[in-house]
Amino acid sequence: MINLPLPNQIPSPTDADQTATVNGIQIGTLDALLADLHSEHENLLKLAELQRDAIIRADTKDLSQVVKQTAETLGRIASIEQSRQQIIKLPDGTIPTVDQITAQLRDQNQGQLADTLTHRSRSLRKLMHRVNQEHKAVRDASLQLSNHMNGLIKQVSAKLSHTGTYGRRGAVDPSHTQVISSLDTVQ
Repeated sequence: MINLPLPNQIPSPTDADQTATVNGIQIGTLDALLADLHSEHENLLKLAELQRDAIIRADTKDLSQVVKQTAETLGRIASIEQSRQQIIKLPDGTIPTVDQITAQLRDQNQGQLADTLTHRSRSLRKLMHRVNQEHKAVRDASLQLSNHMNGLIKQVSAKLSHTGTYGRRGAVDPSHTQVISSLDTVQ
């Protein structure tokens, strides 16, 4: 199994900041959830890189393991995101952005805490962009491998067709429909 412990490099709010609230939103809890999202996205990035490498090496064992761990990581991300949305949901049902929350923190003279949340949020956005780019590379590598395998299958099919009926596309080729065969009817 591939282990993915990655350190969190963004500072956490101080203990005094853990009690800060904006519209009933516990800022310390929000910060911790953003830190968890960041950590899980770092894992997702590493897994995407491992998946691309497994595809390049055509290593089905590693690929299977990476896909399983990716699904687990995505499940954890979904759970954390659901928790994040629940804690920041306002009584009227709206969900404020981190920028809106940090603006209110600044109004409450909590600039340092607002800076920490802003930094964490921006870092998470950049990381998510990198994850998307890596997944695009994985998708492209998968597509290229699939196209290569389809080409090989079609070439093998064409060579194995003794009548020449099947063309390079792996389908019946109308230009070669004449089948030459014989049947011995002598007893």
